[in-house]
Amino acid sequence: MFNEKIQVNYVYNAHKPSVKNYFKAMGIMGTDQSNTVFIGDQLFTDVWGARNTGIFSILVQPIDKKEEIQIVLKRYPEKIVLAAYKRKCIRENRAYLADGEAFPQ
Repeated sequence: MFNEKIQVNYVYNAHKPSVKNYFKAMGIMGTDQSNTVFIGDQLFTDVWGARNTGIFSILVQPIDKKEEIQIVLKRYPEKIVLAAYKRKCIRENRAYLADGEAFPQ
């Protein structure tokens, strides 16, 4: 599998955003919510699941532009939610970083 070359564990078929396998992954790593961060590129699976689990999350840009159709379809509502979040951060003068833009500047 892909993880063997870099010698890391992973959870196959994680069913995100279900919290069950976030806890399974933390068990494998010997961590808990206080010392775990989840990095993912999908708002409605990766970040939502991590937040529901009580762990810090970081949303990153997708690595590959080629994505399965169900992921492509989720990107449209993600853009709407992220645009609203950006406006809220600007309105409240809170830090926000996206696409290389930092707010406040």
